[in-house]
Amino acid sequence: MDALLKWAILNSATENEDAPATTQTREPPKKLDPAVIDAILGRPASVQMTECVESTENADTPVDAKAVALDDLEMLVENIDNAINLASLGLWPRLIALYKNEEQAVRSGTLWVSGTAVQNNPAAQLAFSEHQGMQAALRVLDEDSATDVRTKALYCVSSFVRGNVKGLTEFVAADGLATLKRAMEHVGAYAGTDQSSGATALLQKSFFLLRSLIEEALDSETPENLRPGMYLPNAVVELGFVDTAAGVLRKMLDGNRDSGDLARVFEQIAGFLVALGATDSGRKAIDECKPLADAVKQATPLVDLDTSQLDKLFS
Repeated sequence: MDALLKWAILNSATENEDAPATTQTREPPKKLDPAVIDAILGRPASVQMTECVESTENADTPVDAKAVALDDLEMLVENIDNAINLASLGLWPRLIALYKNEEQAVRSGTLWVSGTAVQNNPAAQLAFSEHQGMQAALRVLDEDSATDVRTKALYCVSSFVRGNVKGLTEFVAADGLATLKRAMEHVGAYAGTDQSSGATALLQKSFFLLRSLIEEALDSETPENLRPGMYLPNAVVELGFVDTAAGVLRKMLDGNRDSGDLARVFEQIAGFLVALGATDSGRKAIDECKPLADAVKQATPLVDLDTSQLDKLFS
């Protein structure tokens, strides 16, 4: 874990870009009636986005209406340019402040908007980073009382971190792996019970994120200076995620399991184990975890999945 933190510190960097100035003069355009423009083209996305945030912030707006406003905003920021414009409109600080809203629907919806905005969008990721958005989302993942909100926080963090070396650096420096493990263990207590619905989604996304980060860290096509290499899978082993996987699977097998929930979580656990098992430290941890081998052996015939790669780890 110390080696991974050192990588994060050494890899921290910022970039500044200067836009060229222009001195060209043009004849000022004729002013058009805004009502006419709206009638022809509809209201600009920037106006709609600002109105969505204002409606959500307004204490007099019913909760259902706030949820609709956030749904609308999430659709708007699916457009890359709209997501980038969150910064110029001054909306990022306001959105991040809503992570602490007393209404669960507002917290959940705002994190969903944020995750969609930063996904595969370097400019939006940079703006999110400048406002400490990832750290705020991690706090929600670690502390929120609602599993659904934690799951949306994980979506936001995952969207920011995957394929983003600066985001991964921040995640590591903020002790993101340990935060993720605590969240998994918290909701893992509900796995296999009548309250497992929200837990299933968070566990799925957690194991998928771990698998993605391991694969990105070991991707030989990415320059070594842009990935943590073995530091990351070694940290995953050191923090005990293999034991976490075994505990989650055992809890689901022993509880009132839903076959669909079991299959969905097991699929992501299998992918995580295969990725981690490609490393020496990961393979050793897997080999030494007998509860994991027992749980995998029991779960395999209960799900309709191709487990051929996983079977090689336990043969």
